[in-house]
Amino acid sequence: MKKWRSLVVGLISLALLVVAAGFWIRSRADLQIGERLAKNNCNVCHDLTRAMKNEKGPYLWGIVNRPAGSVDFPYSGPFLNHVRANPIVWSEDNLERFLANPGLFIPQIRMAQHTVEHPFAFDGMDSAANRRDLVAWLKTLR
Repeated sequence: MKKWRSLVVGLISLALLVVAAGFWIRSRADLQIGERLAKNNCNVCHDLTRAMKNEKGPYLWGIVNRPAGSVDFPYSGPFLNHVRANPIVWSEDNLERFLANPGLFIPQIRMAQHTVEHPFAFDGMDSAANRRDLVAWLKTLR
């Protein structure tokens, strides 16, 4: 009976260790996932390359720790009014909050508006892990 109890306790301990290791590994940013998220979500409107071309949106190369609105791009009036009244630096934390809900972070931002002229509106990213992965990958663009 003691052998079975020891075996069961050992198996439970091993299972808990595996689960804990899985959480620990996923708690770290995954740059491959971040790159895939950027290409699938951001690349529709933003240039992600060293070419730093403004497309439908401003380029994202060097965005981490850059002041919002500092790229030579025709930003919308509501965006410019907001960042002039409330200067924002695209820190990791601000990027994650923005990616969670751009329209809440900067009210009336064109990027989050569904219109005929803007069919690819971005409503936000629900997954905190995905936001972390995306921001970690954006940090590599320097």
